[in-house]
Amino acid sequence: MLKTMFDIVVYMFATYGFIVFLHELLVSIKHSRRYKNSMIRLVLMVKNQGEVIEGVLRNALQRDFIRKLMPDGRLTVLDMGSSDDTVDILKKLEKDYEYIEVLKKCEMESVFESFDDKEEQYIEVERIEKN
Repeated sequence: MLKTMFDIVVYMFATYGFIVFLHELLVSIKHSRRYKNSMIRLVLMVKNQGEVIEGVLRNALQRDFIRKLMPDGRLTVLDMGSSDDTVDILKKLEKDYEYIEVLKKCEMESVFESFDDKEEQYIEVERIEKN
């Protein structure tokens, strides 16, 4: 009797896990199709936030906040010249999480370059579609 109840509970959890997996897979596919050519980019600008930045980012990443919010699931963190250990913490997080990109203030222009490249691609696609 106890083994049968245990088996039923295990099957229920397995079924629930499979349904959640399928749901997340479908949401991910839908999300990637909708925002395939999106020109949205999430950039977090920080300065001297060594005491809190790791907690903030790990909390957002654990809840899968970035993937749900952003089309490409990436977060660019732009350090604006911190004099504390913020850059070291960000570099460590960049190694731990593949979808974090850490840039320094001198690399700020690279944030805007991707928009210029995409804009040129859109113009070219529109020309092709018109012909």
